[in-house]
Amino acid sequence: MPIPAWMQSQIDDRSRTAATLGAAADQMNVCRRIAADLNARGRDHAADPFWQAAVAESHRLNGVAAAEGFDAHAIGEEAARRR
Repeated sequence: MPIPAWMQSQIDDRSRTAATLGAAADQMNVCRRIAADLNARGRDHAADPFWQAAVAESHRLNGVAAAEGFDAHAIGEEAARRR
C-alpha cells in the first residue's frame, strides 16, 4: 500500500529540515577546522581568503537554516555533536 501524499510530504519536509541543519553544522565545522589548521601553522585565519569563503558559505547556510526555524545556538549544538 503506498504512503498517502500528505504523509509523504511531512516525511520529505522533516528530511529537508534535517539536511538543512546538518549542512549548516557541517560548514561551521569546516570553518573551525580551517581556522585551527591555519593557526597551528602560525597564520592568522581571519586574513585567509579560503577561510573567508568558507565563512561566507556558512553564513548563507545559517540563513537557510534560520528560515527553517533554527537559530545559531541550535546549529552550533549540532556542529558540536558532529565533531
